Amino acid sequence: MYKNYNEEKKYLGSTLERFKGIIEDTELRLDALPRMYANNPRLLESLLIEFTKRLELMKKTQKKPYFARIDFTSEDLKKEEECYIGKVGVFDEDNNLVTVDWRAPIASMYYDSNIGDASYKAPGGVIKGKLTLKRQYEIEDGELKDFQDVDTVSNDDFLKPYLGTSVDNRLKNIVATIQAEQNAIIRDEISNNIIIQGVAGSGKTTVALHRVAYLVYNNMKNIKPEQYLVIGPNKFFVNYISGVLPDLDVDDVNQLTYDEIIKDLLGIEFTLISDKDKLIKSITNPEQLFYQKLKVSMAFKNMLDKFISNFEKTIIPSSNFQVKGYEILTSKFIKDIYEDLEKEVLDYNIINKKIERAILIIERYIKEHKEEIFSRIQGEFYKKIKVMSGEDSIKERKKIDAIEKELNNGCHQSLKKYFSSGSPKIIALYIEFLKNIDLYLDTNKYDIKNDVKENISNLKTKKIEFEDLAALMYLYYRIFGSKNYENYRQVVVDEAQDFGEFNFFALKKLMPKATFSIFGDLAQSIYEYRGISNWERVIETTFEGDCSIKYLKKSYRTTTEIMNSANNLTEYLKFPKAEPVIRHGIDVNYIDFNDNQMLVISRILKSYIEKGYNSIAIICKDDKEAQLICLNLGKLGIKVTNITDKDTKYDGGICTITSYLAKGLEFDAVIISDATEGIYDSSKKIDMKLLYVAMTRALHELNVLYNKELVKPLIGDLKKKSNEYGKVLRKI
Repeated sequence: MYKNYNEEKKYLGSTLERFKGIIEDTELRLDALPRMYANNPRLLESLLIEFTKRLELMKKTQKKPYFARIDFTSEDLKKEEECYIGKVGVFDEDNNLVTVDWRAPIASMYYDSNIGDASYKAPGGVIKGKLTLKRQYEIEDGELKDFQDVDTVSNDDFLKPYLGTSVDNRLKNIVATIQAEQNAIIRDEISNNIIIQGVAGSGKTTVALHRVAYLVYNNMKNIKPEQYLVIGPNKFFVNYISGVLPDLDVDDVNQLTYDEIIKDLLGIEFTLISDKDKLIKSITNPEQLFYQKLKVSMAFKNMLDKFISNFEKTIIPSSNFQVKGYEILTSKFIKDIYEDLEKEVLDYNIINKKIERAILIIERYIKEHKEEIFSRIQGEFYKKIKVMSGEDSIKERKKIDAIEKELNNGCHQSLKKYFSSGSPKIIALYIEFLKNIDLYLDTNKYDIKNDVKENISNLKTKKIEFEDLAALMYLYYRIFGSKNYENYRQVVVDEAQDFGEFNFFALKKLMPKATFSIFGDLAQSIYEYRGISNWERVIETTFEGDCSIKYLKKSYRTTTEIMNSANNLTEYLKFPKAEPVIRHGIDVNYIDFNDNQMLVISRILKSYIEKGYNSIAIICKDDKEAQLICLNLGKLGIKVTNITDKDTKYDGGICTITSYLAKGLEFDAVIISDATEGIYDSSKKIDMKLLYVAMTRALHELNVLYNKELVKPLIGDLKKKSNEYGKVLRKI
């Protein structure tokens, strides 16, 4: 039944009253719980957590209980259902449905069905019928501002009210604006491995987090929230998105960086060496970084396999197995048992599992043959004491008593000591490999002696390169196994273009029971010395073909004007252009600052502030420039924060930041401090990628500064817009 504005306003009022009643009822129940379950503290704690969480969510959503509505008549029931869709599903005290959770199966039709014949996949099978209404609501602070009906899956006008908001509100509002291509990824089966290649601004991060929220909601009977893991590129980025999941009714999902996983595995703290110097090297002389590129390759994994094979040969000592100086078993006997394990069906790729199995077999053998072994030892004992003094013979007798006890226990403790070299310190083992890397290197094309020497020196002082992490993870896995990481069932990797093939392979080995959702953009792969060049290799090496690539081609972040300008760079790089959503804004300004950089920046900042922008970034090529601009603006009385790789969060305001740190972030307005040809060298792919990243951070407004000569791929855009320095300054 179609409702007019007054009817919808009245319905919203009644819904708000129902929410108020449910909140009051929940508060009463919460107060009563300690009395009702005083004798069952464990259940009480569980119920307190559940009711408190429910209450918090209700209070968060009561001012905007729903954002959409669909009317659907199923073929079976022949009855039209009005479903009001919100961030959370709410039932009243009589168990009547008030709002449908956006993650519920029926809600999928709002995102991916047109008016007319429609269906959705429910737990019991596919439900078919007719969709007669799709309606979007604009509700603020409990008041109905507007609503509109949408009869197609994708409608740019439908997105405009949300895309025009500030950064803070965009993450909160995405459930209302999920598009069909995004929805297909969010709702893909948890059993599937997927790689998402998404253009800048296509919502990769938000889709990734909403996929987690969707999977948690729809698999809660079988998989706990703590069995999901989100891997971010750095702590700054992880903190940047950490507030989103609780807002989506998801708690206890782990969020880690790659290096944090290594720290947990090894049980040590270390310093991750900054990428800054290597990034500069990759721009000036990429051949210098052969060693870094090697370390994230599958060739390096193969080298480690050969090293591990040699290491395994040293696990069993050449000396026979003894207890208190008496031989129990020969080294050859133990070695034969250990090597025979490879013929068993069980996976003994993990050395410690193999050692544990070998010890169990040897223990059983010792217990079965203890009388025979002890009899032999007694014979040796009697021969010894014939030539011993009384005091020495007493000591020897104590040894025999201890051996008898050990034999009764299968010599478990002594066997663990015998195999102790099979549990090395991983850093020390990795250093041993690097010291002998020439034995495993297939090429002599590059001289890496100095690189290896520096690498070893850093490792000894607990300074580790990102490029070492895959090797350390893989070594740990091959020696000790998965630790508690085998409990994960779904792993989401964001900014994945900056990982090497070996990084993905090691992750999959460490988390064998998990499926992966991998999000990235090859056009933003600025760490070429450690990133990947194509997704197909990851599918082949890590997933053995059991993975599919999905695409996010539309850019929702920036205005059409900004995206069209940035597409000059993707075209230059020979990557597919992003398709901008039709949200128009101010043309990109190209400003020749003509040696007056600070004057121009300060005037642009003034105009940004007057327009009410909350998050403003001045994006620089390198740290030195970012620090200098921050310092000079401070002298002008402008409050600016310089974000470095040591920072873990950004709370809005004006900031200076490098283009490589800005990757994955977004701001209301951006100034690119200097896009002069030579600062960004058009002959270098890495420079063009960095500039592309910088240009695609802005939601609403972008000013690109240069000194006399703009970078070549943007010159055509400059001529087309005809923005001269004098005109722009007068306008500002």
